[in-house]
Amino acid sequence: MENKNNEKQARIKTITDCESKKYASFVKGDIILSMSAHSGLVGLLLEGSACIMTIDEDGRESISDFLTVGDSFGAYIIMPLESMEYIVVAESDCRVLFVNFENIMHNCRHNCTNHADLIKKMLLFTSQRAQYLSLHVAILSKKSLREKILAYLEYLHQISGDTNDITIPITFDRLASYLGADRSALMREIRRMNNDGIIISEGRKVKVINTRQGE
Repeated sequence: MENKNNEKQARIKTITDCESKKYASFVKGDIILSMSAHSGLVGLLLEGSACIMTIDEDGRESISDFLTVGDSFGAYIIMPLESMEYIVVAESDCRVLFVNFENIMHNCRHNCTNHADLIKKMLLFTSQRAQYLSLHVAILSKKSLREKILAYLEYLHQISGDTNDITIPITFDRLASYLGADRSALMREIRRMNNDGIIISEGRKVKVINTRQGE
């Protein structure tokens, strides 16, 4: 995970000199961006953490993705449905770089030498967001809550290295929303997985013992 974060930081450093951008700061709980199909802003998280929330026509909220330093977001990236509202909410104090999509696609007025690199990096960030959203769809497609939990833990295992000792980086409330479950059902299933010898957990620290029993 540390290597991935270092790579993100290196890519961020190379795009912050282009003039086709602006910066903004937010505190925990702020709405960073309310996205619609007509929103032209693309954001890049420079500091802090955030989440993308969807709100359906009945006002029900759910978390569709989490954002850490180096992640990007915007209507052109998540391709929102017109019937849904998408908002990016600060999970901690955040600093964000905003670029207008039109400025990405057209050279800035002074033809600055960093603009081509800005385009290249933003396209890379867009590709990564698509991968993360595909991961979320794959997790939600699992038949049972246990399978969803194991799929999420497998993802954490892959990005943290070879260790089976995993720390869930979000609260259980957030995890339940991400998995499409309520918190009580999530906690019951985690207790069952402990009893069945699949995991050993203490709070958000989890060690995966036997994934085959989760099948």
